Amino acid sequence: ERFYPHRNLFSQVLGYVDADNQGQFGIEREFNSILEGKLEQRSYSRSANGKIRQLEHPDFKKNTNGIDVQLTLDYDIQDILVHALNNGLDRSKAKSASGIILNPFNGDILAMASVPDYDPNNYNEYNVDTFSNRVISESYEPGSTFKLIAMAALLESEKFNPEDMIYCENGKFQILPQKTIHDHEPYAYLSVSEVFIYSSNIGLVKLVKKLGDASIYNFARKFGFGIQTGIPLPSESSGLLREYNQWSGLSGYSISMGQEVAVNTLQLGLAYCAVANGGYLPAPRIIKNIYGKGYHMNDFSPIPIRKVISKNTSKKLLDMMEDVVTHGTASKASIPGYKIGGKTGTAEKFIAGKYSNKFFISSFASIFPIDDPKYVCIISVDSPKYGFHWGNETAAPIVKEIFERIIIKFDFEPNLTSYSNLNNNQI
Repeated sequence: ERFYPHRNLFSQVLGYVDADNQGQFGIEREFNSILEGKLEQRSYSRSANGKIRQLEHPDFKKNTNGIDVQLTLDYDIQDILVHALNNGLDRSKAKSASGIILNPFNGDILAMASVPDYDPNNYNEYNVDTFSNRVISESYEPGSTFKLIAMAALLESEKFNPEDMIYCENGKFQILPQKTIHDHEPYAYLSVSEVFIYSSNIGLVKLVKKLGDASIYNFARKFGFGIQTGIPLPSESSGLLREYNQWSGLSGYSISMGQEVAVNTLQLGLAYCAVANGGYLPAPRIIKNIYGKGYHMNDFSPIPIRKVISKNTSKKLLDMMEDVVTHGTASKASIPGYKIGGKTGTAEKFIAGKYSNKFFISSFASIFPIDDPKYVCIISVDSPKYGFHWGNETAAPIVKEIFERIIIKFDFEPNLTSYSNLNNNQI
């Protein structure tokens, strides 16, 4: 039998055991064969006076307890994540909200959750839609959070510097006779950094045109998009990144802006981990240890998959991400006295063969502290109420709540430089 003392808190990661003692969803399904143990067989006889005695038989099996599986999840951080997701869901009236918090240096998943969730002790009282771990099972067009990949490709090429200027056409640019690109706000000249900070589609497209779209494809593959991460959990989506020979003339531009590509939230989190840790894409780690009688230990040590960018490029991207929060598109993630970096995303959902103007995926990818990374947090909100559909309106405040509680829980000291910058901005 299983009992889940924390009820809903870890539900989609753990899964549940059904009435037939079979693991369903999550860890319970993936590791059912070692968790369930072996049943005991016994034989009894009744004597003439009615007494019952156990018979010894060499072929009868003794019971064996299941093997223990220890996860990387942190109770306190998971509690913080789930609480903030529920608050964000209530505030935005969204369909669902998902999030993940990782250690960027070893790939440890410290928290992973989706809401609405369920109580695995009483799973039959809930809709089956709540059982899925959307962090890995659902893929979506990421929108502007994916611009990190294009910017990494641009900087790694060494053809562009963050200070280089690009003309952004005052908000409207016809790239082909049948294709016009718009910015949310009109800009004239922006630096390469500001193209990222203010999320200029036009600036990015003009830079990618100079770079060549093959580089966008190569870096998207290097960062692990279009393939499963290999996390030992069921039903992971691989996302979508079409082979380069299947791209149209517009694909490089679209994908650099986070369209024509689909990701799951874990994939996006690992990409931001690579920026946070100085350039190495980590393998995700949800299993910390497996131990028990008769079990032969596997090596669960953290392993980097490959180096994807230089430390110098990593530093430049981190600086840009900090500016996104301090004076760019993620102002509602800012916490006075603390350095946070990130990138917002607002992507129209692709429904019935076309982009919707009513339903969006709102997201925010973040790193904290940006000058000494400890956490990467990705939040994705599905179909918030219109008006709350911008990443800065829905996802960024969820991240802010998460980091505020982490700061209090783990006694993070304020950064005096951040206080100084805040005061100067106020003056």
